[in-house]
Amino acid sequence: MKPITIILTAAILIFINRVCPEHRNGQIASPKGILVSTTDLSKIKEMAASGLEPHSTNVDLFLHYIDSLMQASTAWPLLEDEVVISDRSSNDPIQLSSIGGKLAYGSAIAWHLTGNKKYADKAKNLILDLSRTHGYRNAEHQDFHWGAQGILNLARGGTPYIYAADLLEGWTGWTKNDKLKYQIWLRDVMYPKVAWASRTRKNNWGVAASFSAALISYYLMDQKQWKLTEISPSPKKMSPKDAFESHNEYQLGRLKTSLDWKMDAKVALWGILPNGAIPEEIRRGKDPIDGDYLPSSGSGTEYTMTHIEHLTAHAEFLKRLGDNSLYDHVESDGSGSLFQAYMYVIHNPIKSHCFTKNRINALYMAYNHYKDEAMLNSLKECGPGNISGQRLALFGRLTHPLNIH
Repeated sequence: MKPITIILTAAILIFINRVCPEHRNGQIASPKGILVSTTDLSKIKEMAASGLEPHSTNVDLFLHYIDSLMQASTAWPLLEDEVVISDRSSNDPIQLSSIGGKLAYGSAIAWHLTGNKKYADKAKNLILDLSRTHGYRNAEHQDFHWGAQGILNLARGGTPYIYAADLLEGWTGWTKNDKLKYQIWLRDVMYPKVAWASRTRKNNWGVAASFSAALISYYLMDQKQWKLTEISPSPKKMSPKDAFESHNEYQLGRLKTSLDWKMDAKVALWGILPNGAIPEEIRRGKDPIDGDYLPSSGSGTEYTMTHIEHLTAHAEFLKRLGDNSLYDHVESDGSGSLFQAYMYVIHNPIKSHCFTKNRINALYMAYNHYKDEAMLNSLKECGPGNISGQRLALFGRLTHPLNIH
């Protein structure tokens, strides 16, 4: 190698190590990220440091939020090795609550925005603490049963931990053994449970679970000899690649209104109707499941937003892999459309609704894809929302920013 080539190579390596921590040790995070890439975060960091809006405000709000969660987490009960869910609570254990997932993922983001090792350490410790757990039965049952609250808590609260682990790739503190320990836990503890809900549930449980199972499969693809085992509703073993494709297919199927994709629907209509209504969520309130609009802002409306929020996270993940199938899916009769589900809520000629302050983070991601004027108007009228998000489409205001005020 010529001297000039050696000098240039060394300079490039120094630059990469200083500017791009995700490339250290020869490891690289997902190039486009799960919901955000390390390149995106570097740009956000640079623009915030320059005082550009909305990045400066967003980053300040974000870091304040994560710091407050880190402080609060010092009083959290330690995770037991066997997790037992009390009172069918979605906040038990707190590490799998909405704020638990946000802290794990948010800490990994904060590491890239600040370079402060305390954030990477926090994300790592949360992941490894989760990796020694098992069980997840309801307290009122002696044994685990399919349908236990722990399945939903893992699908919604555990999935952002994978976002976090992806962002830790390349950091010297996240070792191969750390990753392997986490992967084994995902394979043996989390995957069989969320896979059950992916195969079974038609509502937001199933949406969260199909995304979770697909993301686990994706994260395990480097373990080419592994098989992912499903116990219920029917036993099967699949390679990570085949499982990934299968759960993505189930998510698409969940959008459909046909009899072969009824799954466990509790009412006479299911999927996303041509007008955008989601009967399996609307039934949770008092509004008609096949109405032209949502008369109230009650449970049916909020569960509809939750369904859309979960689905948007999966759609965004696939888009980053070059697959727009969830964002753009529509059946020949107009049913099965995520876009129309948004319109049914936010741009309904009879009555529209604002997405709630946390769920609106998903709308930032959706607008980034659709570039639809009605979505932009809804963000302007109803936003900016909080900085964190709900359960799965997290930190959309930060990662898909719009200067709307």
